[in-house]
Amino acid sequence: MKKVLGMGEIMIQMNPTEKGSLVYQNLFERHVAGSEANTIIQMQKLDINTNFITAVGSKEFGKIILSTLMAEGVGVKDIKIDEEHPTGLYVVQRSYPFPDKTSVIYYRKGAAASFFSKDDLKEESFADLDMFLVSGITPALSDIARSAALKAIEMAKKNGAKVVFDTNIRINLLKTKEKAYECLLPFIEKSDILFTGKGDLNLLFGKTFEENVAAIKKIGKDKEMYVFKLGGEGAMIIQGDKEYRRGTFKVPVIDELGAGDSFDGALLASLLIGKSIDESLKYASAAGAITVSLKGDIEPLPGWKDLELFLELYESGEGKLLR
Repeated sequence: MKKVLGMGEIMIQMNPTEKGSLVYQNLFERHVAGSEANTIIQMQKLDINTNFITAVGSKEFGKIILSTLMAEGVGVKDIKIDEEHPTGLYVVQRSYPFPDKTSVIYYRKGAAASFFSKDDLKEESFADLDMFLVSGITPALSDIARSAALKAIEMAKKNGAKVVFDTNIRINLLKTKEKAYECLLPFIEKSDILFTGKGDLNLLFGKTFEENVAAIKKIGKDKEMYVFKLGGEGAMIIQGDKEYRRGTFKVPVIDELGAGDSFDGALLASLLIGKSIDESLKYASAAGAITVSLKGDIEPLPGWKDLELFLELYESGEGKLLR
């Protein structure tokens, strides 16, 4: 079984039971979520052996996160329990002010994940590793977290693992496009598989999509693969001189958070077990479609049987009832 290690912040999510402005929400559901963790859990659900490294607070929220990861089968032995700093939390606002769009309010300043340092990394975490995954959120948390993420990449490469990086820019953390470029540049350069999207590319380079693609390829040359998430237009993969494209599956949108993470996880899991790029794109797009159709980031993440059933129904025409 392939072995993958993820690194990043995982938080408590408070998601209202109804759509609309937070001002008028009274009932909330508690979920657990975080971009890199979502991707790792998706891979675990698709039969990849996964572990995760981060730091959480020692109080109840940290315990909830640990128990959630363990329940999903993700290894947690190298997660740091921080006695001094709390677990981060964020609150979701769905379909307001724009229908089917989700916005987020974060309470993460001074959270444990931002104090996870390179000294907290363990050599044994990277042993016999096939792939290491991190995103642009982690280096944006703090200089401490950025140094840890760079060190983790170095350790992963030393152990022969492929490095996967999703730009995943959070402008509320990085403030300006200049700081975003400076912060993420070495991660773009060092990755073997690079995920990014139209919005991130536009923030980094501010040109046409084609020019932005050329610009990031120039920075991250000699990669195994570039994956471009294009929102409603689907996704594109560039490998060498070949280009692959896939449209989206049209489904009702309940909560768009986590769809990109599910896409990443399903694509990587499919590739790791030997599926073709075209087939992997199909499964990844289906995983993203399933995820947006329910609340929460982790709860909708599909297994192989779920993906097969979704595709069977969709392609047979029965899925038209849902669209």
